[in-house]
Amino acid sequence: MLHSKKGFYFCLMDIFKSHRSYFILYFAFLVFAGYMLVVYSKSSIHLYFNQFYNSFSDVFFTYLTYIGSAIATIIIGLVYFLYSSKRKGLLIWMSVILASLLTQFFKHVIFGPTPRPSIYFTEINPYQLHYVQGVKLLPYFSMPSGHATAAFALTFSIALLYKNRKLDSAMFLLALLVGFSRIYLSQHFLEDVYLGSIIGVFATIIIYSWLYSPKYLEKTKLDTPMIKKK
Repeated sequence: MLHSKKGFYFCLMDIFKSHRSYFILYFAFLVFAGYMLVVYSKSSIHLYFNQFYNSFSDVFFTYLTYIGSAIATIIIGLVYFLYSSKRKGLLIWMSVILASLLTQFFKHVIFGPTPRPSIYFTEINPYQLHYVQGVKLLPYFSMPSGHATAAFALTFSIALLYKNRKLDSAMFLLALLVGFSRIYLSQHFLEDVYLGSIIGVFATIIIYSWLYSPKYLEKTKLDTPMIKKK
């Protein structure tokens, strides 16, 4: 975990250096997925992924996607807040909250009611997709993916709490799988997950740089857990 005593720029550079493993994987994803989005249409990308399904993946991604839900953030943040330190819990909560607010702004103000795959492949470009039974499909406000945003904010904030390459890689891969679950379940397109990941990582960097700035590092009470060991 970083406790930078310098300004925002230096704090940002420290984050990149200390969590190089995370960013190497993340930038590789941005480049590869960005290339796909430039070369292929969102519909062709979705149809390509939609053909790879099986009963195990149906169940696996149905439950994995909940890591990007509010309840996951509340529970994980609460564990840190109560038993590790209030600062860590706040980092998780505030990162996801800021990311979610930005996502809702993009959804409702910038992009509007863009159709999700279930509507797109029914009314715009008719095609029979594979759908997972029991999953409620939402119709509009596809861009960006809220679950992907929250998953990247949640996992990246956890990665920032430790200086561990394996954890960095694991947290990125977990976020990526959650993002893919949104495509697998036909709740979102790749472009929705792509933008959501950027918002999640960006929001987490902002909150981390604030909570671990020299001003707030002086608030040492934040570094104690809510429930102290006897």
